[in-house]
Amino acid sequence: MRKFSMMAAAAALVVSGSAQAKVPVLDLGDICHFMAVVVDHSTVSGFSHFTCQTGNFVGVIGRVQGTEGRSMIASVRLLDKPKKNQFLLRVDYPLVNGGGWTMYYTKAGYTAKVYQSGTYSVIK
Repeated sequence: MRKFSMMAAAAALVVSGSAQAKVPVLDLGDICHFMAVVVDHSTVSGFSHFTCQTGNFVGVIGRVQGTEGRSMIASVRLLDKPKKNQFLLRVDYPLVNGGGWTMYYTKAGYTAKVYQSGTYSVIK
């Protein structure tokens, strides 16, 4: 019985700590004014408000050749574009006001072109 109560107490500490985790919300301007980002070590996932051009996304945090520091790289689907177009979002990391972002697109998967870029704000 004592072992069970210790495990229950440990589980309560873990659950209470994760419930207070902050989920930053990014404003990317015209692309999306509300993009919630969940960071779990080196992976990211998230969702956008229904008024955004973007949908749900998944990605990683790492270094990108040609940029300084680390970046969040996510595969994003733009809702008003054909499904054959693939979009990749690169966001400066750590997430701070005034950081830069660039969205790339490709049709064949071999070469990517800049679709749009700008600076973002952290709302929460």
